[in-house]
Amino acid sequence: MNNTSVSISINFALINQSINRYAPIPLLLFGIIGNILNILVFTRKVFRNNICVIYFLSSTIFDSFVIVISLFPRLLLGFNIDPTQNSSVLCKLRFFITYYSGYSAAWFIGLACIERYLCSSIDIYKRQLVTMKRAYLSIIFVMLLGIFIYGEQFYCIDIHQQLFGAPQSCYQLKRNIQCQIVDSLMQFLFEILAPTLMMIIFGSLTLRNIRHRRNRRCYPAQTNNSSTLNPSSAIQQLGNPRNVNNQRIKRRDIQLVTMLLVQVIVFIISTFPISIYKLYSIGTIHETKSKLRQSIENTIFNISVISLFLNNIITFYINTLCGTIFRKELIRLFRPLQQIIYK
Repeated sequence: MNNTSVSISINFALINQSINRYAPIPLLLFGIIGNILNILVFTRKVFRNNICVIYFLSSTIFDSFVIVISLFPRLLLGFNIDPTQNSSVLCKLRFFITYYSGYSAAWFIGLACIERYLCSSIDIYKRQLVTMKRAYLSIIFVMLLGIFIYGEQFYCIDIHQQLFGAPQSCYQLKRNIQCQIVDSLMQFLFEILAPTLMMIIFGSLTLRNIRHRRNRRCYPAQTNNSSTLNPSSAIQQLGNPRNVNNQRIKRRDIQLVTMLLVQVIVFIISTFPISIYKLYSIGTIHETKSKLRQSIENTIFNISVISLFLNNIITFYINTLCGTIFRKELIRLFRPLQQIIYK
């Protein structure tokens, strides 16, 4: 029976090594290319003064930190050459930057949902709450709060934890139950639960605002002025450059809402496995686990982490598929290169 358990554990060890060795390669490739293109498009002139895009850009920057600081060492771990597994300082820094960046990226998408809700409201006072100054202040607040929340990792994370059943050397202190509970709860509450609630609540309210505004356009109030409106003046209003520009801005805003809502759906799906794992690990923290059970849990942990990375990698491809204006700016981005090639 012991030999069977050992052989099964060895098989799980090989599975985990394969996951860490091969899964990060395409994720790194698509993630780095996608996030670079995201940054290049979002910094173009057409998006420069859009507050929602500022949140998108901030989220993309922190997504890039997650990919480079966490996913690349995971690839090295698959080949047993990850320096963060042997250096206490690098281990703590890697965990802190990974959690902090993932938390920041998620919260910025949550703030973008709040911004879209306020901007889509028919209440002028709500729309006036959205300013560039408040946007930058909210970004600074989220970043400072994250430093306070995840500061515990400089104490609760260290190397050589695989000796006590951890999935890797650099992990939570397995002999300090308080640290395991606090660290797992901090990630679940602030990186996953709080942003998810923000996205769901304000995303739903944004959709309600959009439907409400569409209904108002479908059933306009009849007034004496509108009923006796001269047809020629109506044509002039439709051709007014200001009206055309306003329509273009409205189309852009609707596309941003679509991009945002799809990102919310992807975030909820990709974070679901790690959420369940974190809750499970807290609920079973006092149980004595066999080697076989630890091996199974470590494999589930690795798969859940890879799933979590999808949220940091896929945003560019969501924007390209869902945003017409994003695709147009992406094409314009490559026009100078195209002219050089075909010159």
